[in-house]
Amino acid sequence: MFRREWRQQILVVTLLVVAVAAAIGSVTVAYNASASDDAAFGSANHLLRIDGADPRKLEAGLAAAERWFGTTDVIGHRALTVPGGFETVDFRAQDPHGAYGGVLLALRRGSYPVGPGQVAVTDGVAKLLGLQIGQTLALDGHRRTVVGIVENPRKLSDEFALISPSSAGAPDYVTVLVDASAKSFRSFRQSPSSVAKDGRSALLGYETRPSSREPNALGMFSVATVFLLLASLVAAAGFAVIAQRRLRQLGTLAAIGATQKHLRLVLLTNGAVVGMIGALIGTIVGLALWLALVPTLEPAVNHRIDPLSLPWTLLVLVVLIAVLGATAAAWWPGRAVARVPVTLALSARPPRPKPTRHSTIVAAALIALGIGSLAFAHRSSPPLIVAGILATILGTLLLGPLAIRLFARAAGHAPRLALRDLARYQARSGAALAAITLALGIAAAIVIIAAAEEKRAAGDLPNLSNRQIRVYTGPTEAPELIPIQTPAELKRIAARLRGLAARLDHAAVIPLRNAVQPGVLPQVIGGIRVLPTIDLARRIGTHTYHSESRLYVATPALLRHLGIDPAAVKPSTDFLADPAVPTDELVIPGTRKTIIPGTRKATIADFPVTNVQRINSRELLGSPKAETGLAPSSFITLNGLRRHGWKQIPAGWLVESNRPLTSQQIAAARDLAANAGLTIEAHRASRSLTKPIAIATAAGALLALGILALTVGLIRSESAGDLRTLTATGATSRIRRTLTATTAGALALLGALLGLAGAYLALAATYLNDLGYLSRVPVLYLLLTIVGVPLAATAAGWLLAGREPPAIHQPVIE
Repeated sequence: MFRREWRQQILVVTLLVVAVAAAIGSVTVAYNASASDDAAFGSANHLLRIDGADPRKLEAGLAAAERWFGTTDVIGHRALTVPGGFETVDFRAQDPHGAYGGVLLALRRGSYPVGPGQVAVTDGVAKLLGLQIGQTLALDGHRRTVVGIVENPRKLSDEFALISPSSAGAPDYVTVLVDASAKSFRSFRQSPSSVAKDGRSALLGYETRPSSREPNALGMFSVATVFLLLASLVAAAGFAVIAQRRLRQLGTLAAIGATQKHLRLVLLTNGAVVGMIGALIGTIVGLALWLALVPTLEPAVNHRIDPLSLPWTLLVLVVLIAVLGATAAAWWPGRAVARVPVTLALSARPPRPKPTRHSTIVAAALIALGIGSLAFAHRSSPPLIVAGILATILGTLLLGPLAIRLFARAAGHAPRLALRDLARYQARSGAALAAITLALGIAAAIVIIAAAEEKRAAGDLPNLSNRQIRVYTGPTEAPELIPIQTPAELKRIAARLRGLAARLDHAAVIPLRNAVQPGVLPQVIGGIRVLPTIDLARRIGTHTYHSESRLYVATPALLRHLGIDPAAVKPSTDFLADPAVPTDELVIPGTRKTIIPGTRKATIADFPVTNVQRINSRELLGSPKAETGLAPSSFITLNGLRRHGWKQIPAGWLVESNRPLTSQQIAAARDLAANAGLTIEAHRASRSLTKPIAIATAAGALLALGILALTVGLIRSESAGDLRTLTATGATSRIRRTLTATTAGALALLGALLGLAGAYLALAATYLNDLGYLSRVPVLYLLLTIVGVPLAATAAGWLLAGREPPAIHQPVIE
């Protein structure tokens, strides 16, 4: 049978290869997708943080740790502010060959620092400061030559400057890596040796290495289960076609004395051979795909990946299950064919299709069970999540035969002939539709989740556009605290600012001003006198507020920058705010305590935000501390400022170029700002998963289209005899094209509809308590799935099916 039906067998093997490769690739990705659990520990299992403010206490703490644990690895940390900016750089004193921390360092280019005049930096620090190997870095007051580019391979987002421990200055704190039992580590923390002689410990904190591999086991099993289910469905469709094509030969065997067991054994052996070949090739293809994805996956998972660090036991299990699944998929068609009466088998007529009411009832029960399991799981119970996903998938797949019959009744004459043919061969068409539904459902789920994540990411506004730089009047601990500058100092800063704008293609400079309460007393923070400004805040406690919208004075220059005509602002307006700012929920915190009438209790009064005029302004105008969840900035008019009795104070400037600023321009602006005594903020690019999401989406779509093409090829190859008969009776190429195109288009459309419905049912049940997460519907991508894929399948079927059969006089029995 394998030799006689080699074309169909190759198609089945190809389908199995695709499914097994997808399962192998997905399992390897899921295994390595979690954050590294040793990003701060290296090969140690505990760490201590010891304060470096007092050198004697630091030395005593390090000596105590070494006496107790024996081998230790000490890493010094010192945070230095970047001149002219809010960013800080971690100056890290670490031995690249340390006992435990050596695995936390990797050299990308150049060499490690070995003396007092050398330093190595990560690529993020090099980009921030505009450094290259051979240039000089002097953040700590000592000129050091950059000799290499390094990284923490366990956490790629870890940015630092590496210096030799022998040349390090006094650290802010040190991290001590130790490898000890939990009992020994607990005893050290409770022992007097970790406490200084004056009774106060220099120990700032401690951590124990967590284990993050265990939660992935269930996820990997779920991924493998879905793809192996797909492989089994694909194999079942193929074996059903092969069994039907060889129905006469099997009937002949039964006529000469073969039992049902013998007939089943024929197809089981064929399934086992096909399964082994498909599993072997699929494993090789999946591992090759994994090796190709590693460079793309590393930035997304934030750590380097060892290509050979794989769950080999699970991969072997996947291969075994793939072989067993193919064998089981051959058993069901073998069972059905073995029960066909000998006379009916010799006539090559398909058995009468079974009623769909039983499968429909089971499908409804499974879908209800799946939705219930996902809803009660609350995204926190892995067993319920796995059970719910599998039940929903199986229930959706069992609706295939009913969908084919309903679709056939609504079709025209020629399409109805093709669809009735699908209904006649319900075993193979149902399995093929199930495979296509699962493939398109996976792609639809990926697209829906990607759209939801994009919506969530879009909720956080960028601090600035890529054409803007925010200049502050001086360094400050918080954006709502404005350093006090004299008019002469402000004039001098403005003159230097004009030089900065000239370097940026003569960028526009917009002065920014904040509102302050009259009579508020200045504060001294970090040796700098600052004034607290007024923001729109949300009350979260008795005397506690959280700023949600920065408040700027709506000067004519700022209004022109926002594209607002000052004459369009109503005289009665106090505040200008974007519709996204919930002004009815926010208040203006007061600055003075007042006595509650009739009591001796004091409280801080706040004021509602009234007389608001809505404008379109989705800008933050800066966020130096990288706060999240901020609403767009709001503005108080000059009339509102006067009515509230507030004053305005210079808060800085917004510099906007006509084109996006390059990293070289930003680095030059930062150097110029540092020399001029200014503090600037540039656009911070948000971390994007667009590339991995696009790859996953494309892979899902290609998988669906590949399965569709191969399954349609299998189904139409079985109808070659029918096409010969139609041609002999005068059927034109148009009729043949219509039949094949209808088969392909119908399977694609039904698969897309069922897959999309199943994906949304599963996701809606999963996020039942947060349906707003799925509120963004990716209309374009879903239309491509529902309309584009069926049209592509129909067009391909029409173009490839017009050729006349090569031999109308082919013998009935080969």
